[in-house]
Amino acid sequence: MQATLRLSLLALTITALIACSGWRLRGSESHTQLAKESVQLSGQPSETYALIERQLQQKGSLSPAATAQYHVILDQEHWKRRSASVTTQAITAEYELTLTLSYRIVDATEQTLKPASQASLTRSYTFDPSDIAGKNKEEALIRSDIRRGIARQILQQLQLLQRRTL
Repeated sequence: MQATLRLSLLALTITALIACSGWRLRGSESHTQLAKESVQLSGQPSETYALIERQLQQKGSLSPAATAQYHVILDQEHWKRRSASVTTQAITAEYELTLTLSYRIVDATEQTLKPASQASLTRSYTFDPSDIAGKNKEEALIRSDIRRGIARQILQQLQLLQRRTL
């Protein structure tokens, strides 16, 4: 009985410490609070665009142009994949993926709130030529993680702008 009680108290203490530290799992929902129905999104269609649009819809912040307080314009999305390291046989051992997304934010009167900026995120992963299928899946997961990170960066910038104007 006492062992169970001690184990429960230990688990409760560890949980409380982790919660108090602000630690979260990567990819868990960000606590970005945006004003309801205040953002219009436009730009070139891409998977990142669709992700940002979906997140704005989930937060209830997506709005038609006539009523939007803020307009986020996603300009150019650019992926770069480069060899980060090679083996002694000159075979790539590690790749580095970088996504750069150009964007800007204006208000309802077309006044620039955030001039043309770039959100950029880089991740690397090991490459094994004997496991092409597995490494392709890993790359797809990393690309998805990078897109979520870029979306989070842009939504955080929008949240900062909303706080300044309030």
